[in-house]
Amino acid sequence: MKKNILWVMIVVSLSTLLLPISVSATTLQQYIDKVNQYQKEINDANASINKTEGEIAAAQNAITAAQQEIKDISNEIIDLKEEIEESNKEIKKKSLETKQLFEYYQIAQGENTYLEYIFGADSITDLIYRVSVVEQLTEHNEKVTKELEALIEKNKKREKSLNKKTQQLKQKQVNLKAQIKTLEGQVVELQEGSVRASDQLKIYQDQVNYYRKQGCKASDRIGIDCAKENVVAGWYRPTVRGNISQTVGWSEINIDGFHYGTDIWSSKGTGEKIYPIASGTISAITTDIYGALIVIIYHTDMNGKKWTSFYCHLSSYSPNIYVGMKVTPNTYIGYMGHTGYAFGTHLHLEVADCRLYDATDKNCSTWGKWTKYIKKKFNNGFLGAKTLIKLPNSWSRR
Repeated sequence: MKKNILWVMIVVSLSTLLLPISVSATTLQQYIDKVNQYQKEINDANASINKTEGEIAAAQNAITAAQQEIKDISNEIIDLKEEIEESNKEIKKKSLETKQLFEYYQIAQGENTYLEYIFGADSITDLIYRVSVVEQLTEHNEKVTKELEALIEKNKKREKSLNKKTQQLKQKQVNLKAQIKTLEGQVVELQEGSVRASDQLKIYQDQVNYYRKQGCKASDRIGIDCAKENVVAGWYRPTVRGNISQTVGWSEINIDGFHYGTDIWSSKGTGEKIYPIASGTISAITTDIYGALIVIIYHTDMNGKKWTSFYCHLSSYSPNIYVGMKVTPNTYIGYMGHTGYAFGTHLHLEVADCRLYDATDKNCSTWGKWTKYIKKKFNNGFLGAKTLIKLPNSWSRR
């Protein structure tokens, strides 16, 4: 009985050793489901972009209308000021005319003079005429003065109202500009995400096609039941000749203040071949949003850990490479270059222990996650390629 139990234990142990290390590997169907989910996210992002751009257009139209309204009101205020000025001149003129007229008839000098003027009439007709003249002059003066004063008061109120409205419109213009700035920021974020998503989606689809060509079925576990990868036997320098010009870390000269890889230049320039840093499988041959030529390679080390190496700014690809191709450290993948956002000919090499653009990788399925992961790793002491490869400041052999 004990012997039987011993044999059972031996068989179980051997079975355990023969089983794949990862029992939670991704199946092809799970991968396809992730790709479909990502397609929906792209569609939603594009819909958000269209909506936001419509809001920006509406805000810009509102600004244009507000600017025109401000311009019209400003012109109206100028006209009103001119009218007020003319009204004041008219008041002075009318007042002066009335005063001069009274003085001419010597009416404004006192009651006695007024009476002398009235009773100095030669006849009843003349008397009535003189009384009528005085009454008419007085009424006319009072009427003109009241009308002009009313106009001045009206213009003052209107000018005050217009000035208030102008300030409101100016504030509206400021608010609309701030709204546009916010909306444009959203569009930039969405567009960058969408462009990246479009690139990633193609990579995902290329990988699905590769898995299918490898005979993977929906229920097969990728890398275990099918599409198995070569195990890394060692890590190598990516060029025969090289000089380090920049390493991983915080940097003021980079776009977002951080440099995610190791920059390597060579005296041979664009004639310097680029090689994989280890055995692996090409997962993507693509370009970034700046037009840099990129090759991405997946690796699996002897402990089963998954890695990605990222080669950027190539001047050209090797004519023989393709997605899904198994490579060794001796397979050249392209030539050093300065495509995309680059200053001078060099190789930008990024490395991390995750799978960039793998739809099922929780840490690195997107570019944004990849960059956050590298920063996090750096803060914990990870130095990118230098952590895996011996990279002196200069070398002349791999």
